[in-house]
Amino acid sequence: MIASLFAAAAFWLAGAAPGAIQAPDSQQAPLTVAWDSADGRAQLRIGSVLGSDDLEHATRSGLPVRLRVRVELWRDGFFDHLEGSEVWNAVLLYEPLERQYILRPPRGPAERFNDYRSARAALERLYDVNVRPSRDGTYYYTANLEIETLSLSDLEELERWLQGELRPAVTGQRSVSGAVSEGAKRLLIRLLGLPARRIEARSERFDVR
Repeated sequence: MIASLFAAAAFWLAGAAPGAIQAPDSQQAPLTVAWDSADGRAQLRIGSVLGSDDLEHATRSGLPVRLRVRVELWRDGFFDHLEGSEVWNAVLLYEPLERQYILRPPRGPAERFNDYRSARAALERLYDVNVRPSRDGTYYYTANLEIETLSLSDLEELERWLQGELRPAVTGQRSVSGAVSEGAKRLLIRLLGLPARRIEARSERFDVR
């Protein structure tokens, strides 16, 4: 697993400019959230956020792509009040042996796709928002989308494991070459600290009576 991560990171770092994911390949807004007064519900639309060639190559080389979405409903007033929130995650990864993309959607079982474009289409779409106003007032929604190739918790868990592997070498119970190998893996952790892309959106204010 560590070797595949190292290869994936090397591929990414060689082909992508440090510090950013390329902009989406469409002029469509990357993220919108809106209230439909006719239906009495809100919808979140994820636009072309996975259209970067670099992101596709990184996914195909073994780095899972994680989408984290948080939608909040606010009641407008002298002091705005948070009425509720909804959080969900989705993960897209590539299985090289089967040559398929596996999507773990926010709801339902995992789905499989033969190409990246189809997997993107399954993620870049409309979603119903389950948080709705429960009383009269003026409201608005905010939405936050984070795209990352490895979660912070993944990196911290991997780093703790590597720290445990290094201790025997420090006390003389392992070879120096083994310690150097683990040191390279620790360097990998720092290299894999890829910045997340964060996108925010806000709906127009609407009245509920």
